[in-house]
Amino acid sequence: MAKITGLQKIGIVVLLLSFLIGMIGTVLSIYSSFSALDAAELRGIGPVGDQIKNALWFSLGGVVGCIVGALMIVFGRSKSEANPRTGSDL
Repeated sequence: MAKITGLQKIGIVVLLLSFLIGMIGTVLSIYSSFSALDAAELRGIGPVGDQIKNALWFSLGGVVGCIVGALMIVFGRSKSEANPRTGSDL
């Protein structure tokens, strides 16, 4: 069984945190846009658009972070397979 490298551990953390931060940011921004709809009568539709823009940026950041984390896991795995340890891991 192959050991998990440091790069893979960092990749797992980056992947999970990116997903969580991206999803939480997206949900909160969309929630804020619905709250801005209540006040849109007085200030116009600008605040709603800003919150939707923020939601899209959080989503994009989450996706990019997940891709980076997945690539770190894959490259860490290939690095560990390229340099197999000799002897027993016991």
